[in-house]
Amino acid sequence: MEIEQTRMYQTTFNFIKLVIGQAVSVFGTSLLRFALSLYVLDITGRADIFATLFAVSSLPVLLSPIAGAVADRFNRKTIMVGLDTANGLFSLLLLIAFLFNQTSLIVITIAMILFGFVGSMDTPVVTAIIPSLASQDKLESANGILQGVQSISGIVAPILGGLLYSIIGMDNILIITTVVFFLTAILESRILVPKNKSTYSGSIFRVLTNDLKEGVHYTLSDSFVRKTLLISVGLNLVLAPLFVVGIPYILRVTMNLSTELYGVGIGAIQFATILGALMIGAVLKKLKVKNFYLWILAIAILLIPITLSTTPMLLKIGNIPAFLLFVLCAVPLSACLSIVSIFSISKVQKITPTQHLAKVMSILLMIIQCASLIGQIIYGIGFEVFQDTVYIPIMITFFATFIIAIGSKFLYRNEKEV
Repeated sequence: MEIEQTRMYQTTFNFIKLVIGQAVSVFGTSLLRFALSLYVLDITGRADIFATLFAVSSLPVLLSPIAGAVADRFNRKTIMVGLDTANGLFSLLLLIAFLFNQTSLIVITIAMILFGFVGSMDTPVVTAIIPSLASQDKLESANGILQGVQSISGIVAPILGGLLYSIIGMDNILIITTVVFFLTAILESRILVPKNKSTYSGSIFRVLTNDLKEGVHYTLSDSFVRKTLLISVGLNLVLAPLFVVGIPYILRVTMNLSTELYGVGIGAIQFATILGALMIGAVLKKLKVKNFYLWILAIAILLIPITLSTTPMLLKIGNIPAFLLFVLCAVPLSACLSIVSIFSISKVQKITPTQHLAKVMSILLMIIQCASLIGQIIYGIGFEVFQDTVYIPIMITFFATFIIAIGSKFLYRNEKEV
């Protein structure tokens, strides 16, 4: 009976509904955030306000562990549907504000924070739902497909957002996003998800606080989860910011590339991230816990020619040879990093009990994202200090990644295959 119920949830059609729902939801959110950012730049003309607004809208990620505790205590499907419904309502209210010319920087800021809050709530909920819709042997592939589709939506949305903003304006974009969010909520209501609602007594605040403490305790007490968190924090501190801060700076400033070549380079690297996510199923036979460190070591090795491409010696030859060497190594590096990330998340999902899954995943994601933000600040300072010798920060990244690879071999040496 239990096997039949499991098969009822783990159908291809059921998973496709989740993938479509998430793709459309991410597309709508990315489209709206990008269009709103253009609107803020238009009405203020100030980059500092634009940057501050985006930073403030990212703060709700600190609340994601609370979302994880709620998702483990209450029905995850109901929460998922409710969040996209909330996005639709926020979009509708913002549309009304635009139609009655009641928009101001404060209104936009509040809207961005609300959308950021919903996004921070949605991620741990969906991450906790995936293992119930995919069998253990297909979990990595399921995570890869979902991340790949979400990445495509996140890339396409800003491109389309810029076109729509100039052609149809902010009002019509809000009409589109409002409809998109409500349709997503309707689609997600048709997804079959096991009910996980549990009974409780007393204050809900106290219950959620205790649940959160349990999640933190499990994260820190479970050997594999703790080690994976440590490695993930290291990678997101030293590698992830390289793609956000380092690569755009190197291509545009250090190599002084044209807009066309810059776009080709960034596009190729983003495509590699998606390709890595979609390839996870094909490489699973070769990727194991015991040889996990080799993939990180491969990333470190790829950083050597990337460092070489930013040296004065190669740049004197010409920016095209430097660009080609950089991209040829950054593309497989990006794919490997995507594979390593999905593999780590999938293993944690497999070993974490259902009652703790959303809490643990939200805690992991919050800490990892905070590490990435700190890394971005460090990289920003580093590239400013070494703007004429950018190969130095990349060389430091190589040594740090090499240490993480050796450290992961040491940490996982006694861990069994999950």
